[in-house]
Amino acid sequence: MQLCNMNHASYRFRLSCCILITLFHLFGSGVYAQQSAKSDLVSLRLREDSLKVLSDQIISGREASDRFRADSSFTRMLVRALKTSNSFSYPFDSLQSISRVYSPDSLFRIFTWQVIRDQSLHRRHGAIQMKTTDGSLKLFPLIDRSHMINDLADTVSNNDWWIGSIYYKIIPKEFQGNKYYTLLGYDEHSMRSTKKRIEVLHFDREGKPVFGGPFFSFNEDTVRRSTQSRFWIE
Repeated sequence: MQLCNMNHASYRFRLSCCILITLFHLFGSGVYAQQSAKSDLVSLRLREDSLKVLSDQIISGREASDRFRADSSFTRMLVRALKTSNSFSYPFDSLQSISRVYSPDSLFRIFTWQVIRDQSLHRRHGAIQMKTTDGSLKLFPLIDRSHMINDLADTVSNNDWWIGSIYYKIIPKEFQGNKYYTLLGYDEHSMRSTKKRIEVLHFDREGKPVFGGPFFSFNEDTVRRSTQSRFWIE
């Protein structure tokens, strides 16, 4: 009977030690996660300060070379900032000249902005950042090829052949189990005209963005015309 009591006491002691060790590891992991999150937040805020200066220079640079140089530096720094863990939820609110629009389902967000060489040439830049479960970066750069595409109304493109726009709203729809996103944007085409553009974005089976498609029909209009991949008013 005495031996049995000793065994129970030994068991309770070992159990207490296990609980304490487990609590220590859990507490330690929580502290590490909090410290890591704080460190990431500080890093993002510092980068945002630098990004704000560069984004202002993209607009206000006196010479075209100054604006394009600022744009190049801004792009590289933005990518470095987005590589910070869980950057998807960081809003970059101070970047007023950079459009930052989240999809309503929080699947992705789109950054877009423009660089003006002169009154005859506006170049758009952008990127789609996808939300990831582990907080890592999944990014699709948007390469403006508008000047190389002959038929903008009929072209289905991807992020490497993007028809540049500054997006300001995303409207989600679902059809036959697939998600589609109507993008509202504008293009400061030249000093003589500005375009407002509507197009549809979806993601293919590999998760890559696809812009455009046979979504704009005019069969019920008085003046009929062919179905278009996107629609705009100039």
